[in-house]
Amino acid sequence: MPVQVGGSAAGWTLVDFIELNAVTAAAAGGVATAQFAQLDTSELWLVDHAVVSCTSSTATSVRWYRDSVDPRRLLDGSNSGNFDVADWPQSLQVQPGASLLVQWSGASAGAIGTCTLQARRLRRL
Repeated sequence: MPVQVGGSAAGWTLVDFIELNAVTAAAAGGVATAQFAQLDTSELWLVDHAVVSCTSSTATSVRWYRDSVDPRRLLDGSNSGNFDVADWPQSLQVQPGASLLVQWSGASAGAIGTCTLQARRLRRL
């Protein structure tokens, strides 16, 4: 049964707990980017937990962006891109109609980045 969520998410109903995975193509030029599917305009994700890893033989950093790789769209990041875990007590919000991109920098040629996240999916009432 859907549960109405209050606070900053007023007007939204929790419809599912989701676990999603995204994998990059092989790194070229030190960069590997994974993109999660664009959300519907009536859908909101509240990401609570994420795990990133990269097969790079060199140390990598990882950054999270909304819609495009642009400093103005930066959501979060870590200098431990080869393996790191993120927990957001107040959730990392992926807004309706947006997509989430995860990008590794400093990767060795051919390295693969993987991101797994656990989130709550909400729908507009």
